[in-house]
Amino acid sequence: MKKNFLFTLIMAGLFTGMSGFAQGTDFPGWRGAARDGKVTGFKAPATWPKELTKVWEVTVGLGDASPVLVGDKVYLLVKQGTDEALICLDSKDGKQMWKTVINPAPEITGPASSHPGPRSTPYVADGKVFTLGAKGMIACHDANSGKLIWKNETYTTEVPQFFTGSSPLVTDKMCIVPLGGKEHGVVVALDVKSGKKLWKLESAPCTYSSPLTMTLDKKIIVDQSETDVLGISMDGKLLWKIPTPGQRMYYNAPTPVIDGQNIFIAGSGAGTKMYSLKKEGDNYSSSEVWTNAKLGTSFNTPVLKDGFLYGNDARFGYVYCQNAKTGETAWADTIKLNRFASVLDLGKSIISLTGNAALVVFEPNSKGYKELAKYKVSDTEVYAHPLAADNKIFVKDKEKLTCWLVK
Repeated sequence: MKKNFLFTLIMAGLFTGMSGFAQGTDFPGWRGAARDGKVTGFKAPATWPKELTKVWEVTVGLGDASPVLVGDKVYLLVKQGTDEALICLDSKDGKQMWKTVINPAPEITGPASSHPGPRSTPYVADGKVFTLGAKGMIACHDANSGKLIWKNETYTTEVPQFFTGSSPLVTDKMCIVPLGGKEHGVVVALDVKSGKKLWKLESAPCTYSSPLTMTLDKKIIVDQSETDVLGISMDGKLLWKIPTPGQRMYYNAPTPVIDGQNIFIAGSGAGTKMYSLKKEGDNYSSSEVWTNAKLGTSFNTPVLKDGFLYGNDARFGYVYCQNAKTGETAWADTIKLNRFASVLDLGKSIISLTGNAALVVFEPNSKGYKELAKYKVSDTEVYAHPLAADNKIFVKDKEKLTCWLVK
């Protein structure tokens, strides 16, 4: 029972044409193109409505992977029957444009068994869709037809305790994926055209966070492992690491938040910390700037907006606001929501989609919490991130994808 509860926590951490969607609204991977949780081009109403309007609802399959959007196509990695499948839907009406079976779905055992589907969000880039299955199968498909381009099954002998949770990153013609588990974790770069290994960094115990990039003197890959935040060169060399051992029941599931040379870590069970990186000669060094031991997340990743971090508290799920420069708590609401949450910045508002399917809309304001709206968006639990574009919000629950209209 205890392990099932812990896995449920982890899953919370665990997303142009003629449709009317502008290219600027694309959300091609986990937390967007920059992995910062910021949505561009969302048309927020002057006043949020009392209710959202359901445009369409489709049964798509099991899984906690988040939907992504490029042009007028929504992509989803799901379990249908006995298979893991990649599907593509028309964002206007939810109709399936194509479906490709990737591989037989692995048996999800132990405390993870209540979540039998995949949980890694696809990444769409350069006309291709990159996916990571629940057992570590990496695949690349044509984004227009679904045709398989390549598969890589090299790293399927070990997974983390609750199976895969990291989402692929595509950058510089490489697909970057943390793989393996606690004993033989690696960060691997695969060629986007062929799937062949370009480099592999070993001794990186795999957890449920997803890699992203930052720029110091050059572009650097940042990966949160089970024990450290790693800085990796574009050719696979370890540049630096910051110890972030998980404490008590925490698993380093949130993705780090990057702001220039600064990195915010919120999910290791030690509250929130900010580190500053710099280059000294041929080496890199990090220094802890501040720590707030009382305020952090469990598995949701905060968003950084106008110098403040917004997230859901690790213990009770209440929304909080934190000064990113000093680490001081600006405010923390007292209404318990749900710590299994997904936070996105819509521009004029921030949304938090909780594990019990409450979509909470609030104002980004460092002076205090101001709730703008709250909606029930599913009859089942929700562990995938929402997808927001134009004036629509897409919610993937246990088996269905629903498109809601904000008007």
